[in-house]
Amino acid sequence: MKIPFLICTLLLLLHPYPSFAEDKGEVLHESLQRQHQEADDKELRVRELTKQAGKISTQLSDIEHDIRLLQKKINDQESTLAAIRGNEQEARKAHYALEEEKKKIMNELRSLLQALWPVHMQSIQSKFKGTESWDMFDRRFNWLSDIYGAATEKLKEARVNSGKISRNLERQRLLEEEAQAQLTEVNKSKDRLLNSKLALRKRLRVVRNERQNTEKELSEILDTIQELKYQLQSQKTKQFGMYKRSLPWPVDGRIVSGFNLKAKPPVRGWVLSANDTANVQSVFWGKVVHNDTLRGFGHVIIVYNGYDYYSLYAYLSETFVRNGQEVEKNEPLGVVGYNPKTGGPGLYFELRFHQKPINPKLWLTTAKR
Repeated sequence: MKIPFLICTLLLLLHPYPSFAEDKGEVLHESLQRQHQEADDKELRVRELTKQAGKISTQLSDIEHDIRLLQKKINDQESTLAAIRGNEQEARKAHYALEEEKKKIMNELRSLLQALWPVHMQSIQSKFKGTESWDMFDRRFNWLSDIYGAATEKLKEARVNSGKISRNLERQRLLEEEAQAQLTEVNKSKDRLLNSKLALRKRLRVVRNERQNTEKELSEILDTIQELKYQLQSQKTKQFGMYKRSLPWPVDGRIVSGFNLKAKPPVRGWVLSANDTANVQSVFWGKVVHNDTLRGFGHVIIVYNGYDYYSLYAYLSETFVRNGQEVEKNEPLGVVGYNPKTGGPGLYFELRFHQKPINPKLWLTTAKR
């Protein structure tokens, strides 16, 4: 009995738990397969991320290249515009000089006529009576002839001057048309440049995974816009600073929260409640320089009103205008949307001079309650 027991023991030692060993091998094999798969997945992910990074890098390079080209184009266009403006100034100076010459000619002509007319009438009435000799008659005749000649010459000068003034006014008109066309082209290029800069800024924020507060983001946008130094057609006759306490309300609504920089957090504009279908209108002539979402403000329209003044309209559900569009005073910009600060439909409205918020109460017509 002892021998078989020893044999069994030896057999067990030589071949210990065959089924357990096989299971362990299978588990190890599966683990290795999973690790290989995970490694492959990670490698694919790295390749994909590298590919995406390459695309982003290319996009950034393209945008930066476009910005450089646009900036050069704008510089050239503004040089052309400056030359046209210089020609306009010269034409206006020439016009003033011609007007002064006209006054001088008319004064001289008036003096000649004042001297000539009484003598002329006397001569007609007396038929040269009182002339004692032919020499006296001849002298009087020559004197009158000289005055007539001088008056005739002045009339010719007046006609030439009038023609010069007409041609000068026509030149000014053509230069004004040329300047307006050139300014339109400049602003179109600036619109493209602004869009490129904002796109680059947004892309860089994504790449860098930056988080900014609303005020800093808005300030950076306004900085970018201000760098472009937009000139508007409406600026020639309409200056924002001249319309204090006379601007229309941006929406027919009620003030929920007023301007208060000392509040925590500061209220830099007006929070207005309104009907859910109420239209939002521009409070002044200007140019749409931002029509996009803005963190903390929903969908936002920013209008550049000229001379470093801006108006901001936030929490819009719909917009009627496009970036780069010049708008009129009272022109509809969009429709109010949900305003979390009112708990319903409403508008957030700001006015700014440079980067500084200014109180709408000092600029809009008498506040409604």
